[in-house]
Amino acid sequence: MKKSHVGIILGVLTLMIVTTGCSSLVGGKWAAKVNGDSILVKDYDARVADAQKIYESQGMKFDTDQGKQALPQIKSQILDRMIEGKLIAQEVKNQKLKLEDAKVKEQEDAIKKNMGDETKFQNTLKQQGMTEPELKNFLAVYEKVTADIKPVSDTEAKAYYDKNVPQYSQPESVTARHILVKTEDEAKAIIVQLQAGADFVKLAKEKSIEPGAKDSGGDLGTFTKGKMVPEFETAAFAQKVGTFSTVPVKTEFGYHVILVEAHTAAAAADFAKVKAQVTQDALNAAKDAKFQTYFDTMRKNAKIEYSKGYQPAS
Repeated sequence: MKKSHVGIILGVLTLMIVTTGCSSLVGGKWAAKVNGDSILVKDYDARVADAQKIYESQGMKFDTDQGKQALPQIKSQILDRMIEGKLIAQEVKNQKLKLEDAKVKEQEDAIKKNMGDETKFQNTLKQQGMTEPELKNFLAVYEKVTADIKPVSDTEAKAYYDKNVPQYSQPESVTARHILVKTEDEAKAIIVQLQAGADFVKLAKEKSIEPGAKDSGGDLGTFTKGKMVPEFETAAFAQKVGTFSTVPVKTEFGYHVILVEAHTAAAAADFAKVKAQVTQDALNAAKDAKFQTYFDTMRKNAKIEYSKGYQPAS
């Protein structure tokens, strides 16, 4: 039913994706050169293969139309990551940066903690076409470039909060259960039973066709707007707490009978209570902005050559 700082550092793993195409592999021994430094085809192919394995473990099938359409984009993204990796490595060498710096390790540990565990961390790197040494290079350059960013004042923190109030607000939410059946008549029959005093959870375990309903009793937990299909969301947010649907709710999944257990109104956070987090977020945003400008300039000034068949789509 549901549709799920490290600021720019995490962004390099999941957000800095360039959606350009890449044609089939027909080039020579190098795919691209960055300021004369070659990215070898064999290394590129190995990273593509690693990334494909991760995508396949997540359910992607590259022999389907969707998979065939996604593969060129994935290949292009990986080559772009490798180009960025070369640029950053060159910067580390030119500036003689130390990868074992305490701040670099602190940032890497924060990323690993955010990912959950070492396996997920390594798989995310592979999926994005990166290596751990490249990440360390990135972190070292990031720390160097942003080292002169001063701590955020209370006034600056408040201004940042005012611009990003929704980020710190509690959105409107509903806690609900549902019983999903195939036909409208089945849903109506369940409503009649509920009106006669039947237990909702028991009926959900017995009647619902949703996977897992036997154990969950139709529990959907707490969700905000935009997390459910429109028809279901509209009904759930309009329904009074403690009531069940008196009319079946039709969606692409079938017919639902909904029980709303709680409804929490939206509320903006008290600035005083989130001040520490806002201050850190504002500092991270300032660092990210400076680094992004620095990186964009570095890439713009770099000499990047592509072997035949590896050029990005115009």
